[in-house]
Amino acid sequence: MDIKTIQKEGYAILSVNSERLDSHTTPKLNAELVILSGKHVENLIIDLSGCTYCDAAGLSTIMIAHRLCKNGRLILCNLSTSVETMLAIQRFDPPLTIVSDLQEAESRFNA
Repeated sequence: MDIKTIQKEGYAILSVNSERLDSHTTPKLNAELVILSGKHVENLIIDLSGCTYCDAAGLSTIMIAHRLCKNGRLILCNLSTSVETMLAIQRFDPPLTIVSDLQEAESRFNA
């Protein structure tokens, strides 16, 4: 799994460049979340533009990110239809902020 992290003023962007967010790929994402938590990053954008599949491990990682942002905000963007459907089926979508693209996500922090 290739993850690109960009820290900006007041938030960080994690770009996930993997077709699958599953038990084989989430450990690296979890490690990156731990690093960001250690840096006290509380506002986070997760860009899933390369991801077309998400299983329970991926959902768990998203919820870990959500908890790490409890004093800030987590925004997910560029979700494929299948990933968005998986979140909706699991009823994770109400507490999560989901936007269409990275530009819209960043505008939520730059407003």
